[in-house]
Amino acid sequence: EGTSRTLSARYYKDGSEILIPQKGKNPRRLTPRECARLMGFPDSFKIPVSDTQAYRQFGNAVVPSIVEYIAKAMVKMLDKEYKLW
Repeated sequence: EGTSRTLSARYYKDGSEILIPQKGKNPRRLTPRECARLMGFPDSFKIPVSDTQAYRQFGNAVVPSIVEYIAKAMVKMLDKEYKLW
């Protein structure tokens, strides 16, 4: 819950854009699973690549629910214009 800084494809290099505070320890970077959650992917989403690749892919990703919303709006407009269905 809340807001986060933007996750970038270069997060794998040092992870300094988003750090998680830890009591009595150095801050840590997000795990690939946490990056997936931040981007709106469900926990059931499999991450079959290395951590480096996962950081790159999630940093380059678009939030799935946003894509769905935009696609539905596009279909609605196209249907109005071209009577697709």
